[in-house]
Amino acid sequence: MGGDRPSAALADPAEALCAPGDLDHTGPLPARPAVPQRILSVAASRRLGRVAVATSAPWFPGLGELLVLEPLPGRDPGAPPGAPPRLRARPPLRLPLVRGPYGAVVRDLVLSPDGSMVTASLGGTDEQHVAGMIHWALEPGGPDAPPRPVELWRHSASRTGPSTDGDAGYLRLAVSRDGGTVAGCDQNSRNVIVLDARTGRQIFNGEEGRAPADRIGGTGAIALDADGSRVAFRLYRGHRPAPDGGVAVLALRGGGPDGPDGADGADGADGPEGPAVHPTGLDWCCGLAFSPEGDRLAVVGILGGALVAGVLDLTAAPAVPRRDRSWTVLGRLPWEARQQCARPQWGGHGPRVAVRSGHTVTVWDLLAERPLHSVAGMGWETTWNLTPDGTEFLTATPEGVHSRVLDPAPD
Repeated sequence: MGGDRPSAALADPAEALCAPGDLDHTGPLPARPAVPQRILSVAASRRLGRVAVATSAPWFPGLGELLVLEPLPGRDPGAPPGAPPRLRARPPLRLPLVRGPYGAVVRDLVLSPDGSMVTASLGGTDEQHVAGMIHWALEPGGPDAPPRPVELWRHSASRTGPSTDGDAGYLRLAVSRDGGTVAGCDQNSRNVIVLDARTGRQIFNGEEGRAPADRIGGTGAIALDADGSRVAFRLYRGHRPAPDGGVAVLALRGGGPDGPDGADGADGADGPEGPAVHPTGLDWCCGLAFSPEGDRLAVVGILGGALVAGVLDLTAAPAVPRRDRSWTVLGRLPWEARQQCARPQWGGHGPRVAVRSGHTVTVWDLLAERPLHSVAGMGWETTWNLTPDGTEFLTATPEGVHSRVLDPAPD
């Protein structure tokens, strides 16, 4: 279903967003190189105004760093070949992850679309069994000065402990288009939480005040709509996956098609009722994104060993299970990659997602059901993402971060 269609050409070649050595680890590493062992996450604001990069140190994966880059504006499209690349405006800003002697590692990362706030999910090391979130505001630092990071809040997961594969749990993150709301889906406890980005006030918690059988949990992907009034996730009930690959869409405040008015813990409201559940038939859900209008939901998941994607109509009543629906097949996956995470972006050109099959990462247009571009040689030490409008494709390796401008999908 589209997997054999030709890729579109790039509007521009890859551009470097940082100088050589910018990502090198700054802490003492006896007899070890400073080049990161792995890039764990990358995120960008609109127009690449800021790019956040999470790294792990060679031979010391628990010693992670979180950097914020500020690339200069892109070169003139009419510039001749060999024109200077789009490099950083100043040295990277490094954000503090821990307050004590132990290290920490970032497992997921989101930037607000305007680049003014960054949220990191910690967890997954011997010292950092407590999964949690840290949220910073990047305040203006004055003329020609770097931004000033202000830690606004930290939030710990409800329950902690290593998972069955020995890796500590972490929270999969999402941020609303207006940057005012942050959500986390705890991959260990399955709890879903939604917080006000500026204050850290809890808007929704799927566990608090609920009997075990009534808890609303999730796993894999999570997404917020444009104004943070709805959250979507792969549903767990009582820490059991919902049947038929059900994806939950839950109204948090301000009413909407999927629930009542009111916010959990706000103004004395009782909070949202049960979510609308949309059966998908998927074995695993690895990516979700609302349309800008909030009437549709892009879904990326695993079905029978294949990576597939489709779009749900949220204005219609939830349908019967759709395991036999016409999913767009994005690629076959080896066993070890069948729970990969993806972060679709839905901008003016429609929903797009970058996913890996083998060592090749491909950007797909999900409405046109065709690939836009592929990058080979993306191993376990690399990561990738799209800008919030889906027009630029970022790849991050231990050697640096690059961007590629994507053309609209051809007819």
